[in-house]
Amino acid sequence: MLFYDQHCHTQLSFDSEASPWDYAALNLSVLTFTEHLDLDNPVTGGQDDIPNFNQTITWQETFVKDYNSRLLLGVEMGYAPGQADRLREVMAPYDFDLKLLSCHHNLRYDYMDTAADSNQLDEPTVMMDQYVAQLLEAVEAFPDVQILAHFDYGFRVHALSDEDVIERYGQQLTEVFKRCIANEIAFELNSKSIINYGKLNLYRWAIPLYKSLGGHLFTLGSDAHKVEDYQMAFAQMKDLLLEFGVEEVVLYEAQQAHKVALKELQFES
Repeated sequence: MLFYDQHCHTQLSFDSEASPWDYAALNLSVLTFTEHLDLDNPVTGGQDDIPNFNQTITWQETFVKDYNSRLLLGVEMGYAPGQADRLREVMAPYDFDLKLLSCHHNLRYDYMDTAADSNQLDEPTVMMDQYVAQLLEAVEAFPDVQILAHFDYGFRVHALSDEDVIERYGQQLTEVFKRCIANEIAFELNSKSIINYGKLNLYRWAIPLYKSLGGHLFTLGSDAHKVEDYQMAFAQMKDLLLEFGVEEVVLYEAQQAHKVALKELQFES
């Protein structure tokens, strides 16, 4: 069954050196790159990290001609306070197939920064408080995106247990999910969150909650920054969804959702 990873980065993202041709060598019928769009990015000294989307459009022609593969135009838009109008202006010239929404930073520091990365950090609970509030602000500002990426991003590096995260932020995250569901924004299962950062229990809490609130759109995203991580742990995430009675995931093209039955998908374990 045709299926593609909907969260991948290449050298057009500020934090990846992956070559598009390494992905092309996977001989996929369809793939997408969701490059980082982060304005005033503290990770890179406050610069605007805007991918060269025109380069991706040029690649599309080569992918068809040389690899018989369709390359979809994606973006991972990182929202920070006060940036909504500028982000819309950057994206306006392009017809994206899918737009991921995330919150990476608050203009002062990245939510995954530690003391070794920045001297601007607040106390961990203040950082997480800000992150959750910003996440709600983001989904309110951009009801037209397709996917909410790694909802747990702001919790990844802190010592707070998943259970304590749920106790402290469960109500606010529920409001985030409700807003997503109202606007048909899909919930992403993120490989890095679950595997690299050990947030499985947060997803075990969030998936049935999302479903109980009326959510029915789920996606799988590896968050690959190198080709070796393409579709990382998709077999495990498939089983996780099936465990909670989710039978379909969605793929996006031209910002339209297409449902795929999980039972038809086979991934390497």
